[in-house]
Amino acid sequence: MSDQITAVGAQEAGAEAPPSKEVAGFYNDLSGLLTELFGGSLHEGYWTSSSDPASMAEASRQLTDLLVGKMAVKPGDRVLDLGCGSGAPAVRLAQTTGAQVVGITNSAVQIEAAVRNAQEAGLGDQVAFRCADATVLDYEEQSFDAVLMIESIFHLPDRLGALRQVARVLKPGGRVALTDLLDLDPAPDPMRQAVGDLAEHSREHGHSPLVAKPIRLEEYASLLERAGLVPVEGTDVTEHTVARTLDCLRRKLTDDHEELVRKYGGQVVRQYETVLPLLERAGFGYGVVVAQAPA
Repeated sequence: MSDQITAVGAQEAGAEAPPSKEVAGFYNDLSGLLTELFGGSLHEGYWTSSSDPASMAEASRQLTDLLVGKMAVKPGDRVLDLGCGSGAPAVRLAQTTGAQVVGITNSAVQIEAAVRNAQEAGLGDQVAFRCADATVLDYEEQSFDAVLMIESIFHLPDRLGALRQVARVLKPGGRVALTDLLDLDPAPDPMRQAVGDLAEHSREHGHSPLVAKPIRLEEYASLLERAGLVPVEGTDVTEHTVARTLDCLRRKLTDDHEELVRKYGGQVVRQYETVLPLLERAGFGYGVVVAQAPA
């Protein structure tokens, strides 16, 4: 994909992102700790109700299953996991659907973990991972039956450009299922301040855990259509995800603090302990978006 295409709309749909190498730096440094905090994956949990007793690990798998179920994947289909993290969602997807999965991330540390997870699951021939730049998808047109993007689109410098690339690699009728951070506050000053504080944290540490500004869910229909995709679903799942995820992370950091410091080092643990309250104060929402390539 050319630089001209990926730059389209760079100031639209909440861009203002630092270079992708900064995102890679964040995850290279913190992936081990984050994987443990999130229970094996690197994304929010999904609880079906306030009485759902799922642990953080179980809730993370429930979110993966929710997204996978919306892609209508069949055995033998080829699926791209764009921003695959530690590989847990890709492995889960392959196990539950029989699909062939290709996962990409720009973090070498994550690739090592993802390959190890696939091999331990006995799926080394069904799931493959590449260390690649998600802003430049070097795949043929119409080469995937589905695309999964769990908490990756807001790490990319341009939502519209990313979705145009997804549309290019999807086969006709193929679906993309993604999650994104939502702007829920009609008076966004507190969120804007928190995003600014995260940017300051980025400058201090040389990388950033958050790239694009949160987006309002109702903006997605137009965004998808401009990318050449047909909107299927846009659902606000904040009540099922954010508060309990943050609570699980906070309790894990508190209850297992000494063990986490021993395993990952005090500097790494303190770095995320600094990020977590900024995320809590920002009041982000969380949305699930599904679209498909024109049949």
